[in-house]
Parts: sequence; C-alpha cells; structure tokens
Amino acid sequence: MGKKYLYFHDYFADGEEHLHGIERILAEAKTPYQFMQIVESAFFGKMLIIDGDVQSSEKDEYIYHEALVHPAMLLHPNPKKVFIFGGGEGATLREVLKHKTVEKAIMIDIDEREIELNKKFLPEWHKGSFDNPKATLLHTDARKFMESGVSSGSCNVIISDLTEPFEAGPSYKLFTKEFFEILYDRLTEDGIFVLQASLLRNVTFRMHRAIRNTLSKVFPVIRSYYIYVPSFDTTWSFVLASKQFDPKNISPEKIDSLINERIEGELKFYDGETHLRMFSLPKDIRKILSEDTEEIISDDKPLVLTRKEEV
Repeated sequence: MGKKYLYFHDYFADGEEHLHGIERILAEAKTPYQFMQIVESAFFGKMLIIDGDVQSSEKDEYIYHEALVHPAMLLHPNPKKVFIFGGGEGATLREVLKHKTVEKAIMIDIDEREIELNKKFLPEWHKGSFDNPKATLLHTDARKFMESGVSSGSCNVIISDLTEPFEAGPSYKLFTKEFFEILYDRLTEDGIFVLQASLLRNVTFRMHRAIRNTLSKVFPVIRSYYIYVPSFDTTWSFVLASKQFDPKNISPEKIDSLINERIEGELKFYDGETHLRMFSLPKDIRKILSEDTEEIISDDKPLVLTRKEEV
C-alpha cells in the first residue's frame, strides 16, 4: 500500500486540475488580503500556496526568482536603487541583494501577516535577506507609495512580484496603464521594469497579452519571456519593459561576463545560454502576442478575472 496523502488541487481552468500530495500543513492564515498556506509536499518539499495557487516550492523556487530578477538587473548598467512589489517569501529580495551595485532595495508588501509567517517557516527562501542593511521592508499600498513617496527619475529597476489581478485580490490596480505610467516617471532615463505576467501557453494567454499590450502603451521596449517551473507544472511568463535597453541585444557571453563581475553568490538557473532560451519564444506564442487586440488594462477598465475564467 502506498502512503496516503492529503491532495491539494491546483486549479488551472475548467477541466484542468493538477494534484500535489501534501504530507502536512505547517501554517495557514486568512490575512486581510488573502488566504495563505505553507505546506510540506511529498515531492517538492515546502510549498507556499496563496488563494489556491502554488506560489513557489522549496525544490525549484530558484528558477522563478532568478528568471524574474537577473535579466533586468544585469541589463541595467548600474542598478543602485531597486524597488520590489510583493515578493513575500523574500526570495526576490534575496536575488536582488546578490548584485554588488545595489545600495538600497525597497520591498513593498502590504500583507504583514504573510511576511511574518514566511520569515518563520521559509528561511530557505529569504536566507536572512529581510535583515540585510541594504533592505527596507514596507507594509503599505504600493500604488499610493509610488504616487506620493517616490520622486521622479529616482529608481533604476522596479520588480513586480505580485499575485495576479484576480477578482477581489489585493493587486489588480497595480496592472493598469495609469500605474505603469507612474512607474515610467519614477524610473531613471535608463530604468527597467519587470513583472511576473501569468501563464503563457497557446491555450492560456489572455492575462499575459493584456499586460504586455498595456505596457507597450507606456514603454518603448517590451519583451515577453518565459520559463518552465516544475512545481507549477506549466510555463510561467514575465514582461521586461525598458526605456532604452533590449534584452534581445545582449549576447550570452556578455551575460556570463556580467554575472562574474557583478554578482556575489551562486546562480543555479540563470546564465547567458538560459537568457537566450528564455527570450526565444516559439512560433505559436509569437503569433498570439502579435495579434491585434485592443485589450488595454486601465483604472476604469481593469482586467479582473475570476478564477473560473481563462487567463
């Protein structure tokens, strides 16, 4: 007889669910903003689940976090001041702090209770990054803070590691054209913005394409890229938006040189060859992203999907 597990159903769409065998629940809480669980899975080790979606796992979180952080950070010539939205596990902050050029990393995550639990139960993720003297952690509304607490042209890199803009979620107002315009203004003339941008498959692409289309109305350089995350059991996407620099124009050799020059600590996933692969989208995805669509996310017309709708 095999071991009996409590199975977590990771819901993708009507008719598609992925199962994870759970050995025990380490912590769970209904915060003012979301329902979070930290569990021990049979295959992936610890997992963070928020509102029914797997956010990261102990075995493969480095794939997601290195892919999110390092292309933008290395594309910028000298990132000293970096803002992070979300990123509650502390792993995005951990990766940012590997860069020798960083003088100040400001992480804004509104959910203080989630951070408390992540600090306690997910030390493998944050590795003490919350206590780094270069790091500042703020529990406030990211949009209000960027509107009133940050001066124009003062940020080198902005990284958005927020949950998707689902209905009644805490982040849907942080994916609109108006908010992206604020970020554009707060970035330096060589500034770069990158964000996680949901699923990107030939059958699941609406949210990504809408985010990409919206960013294209604000930034001159827009590039989609994606990776495969085993614990997600699917590809996951990002969009890099830049005022000047195109990640397609940097060679694998240059990436490897910059890693050796500017990063302290190990990278297990990202290097020059991986960079080339991430930004080389297949033909069917390129066709989807090139299709003419007027779906632009704005304050008066946000993209607010329910979890039963195709994303």
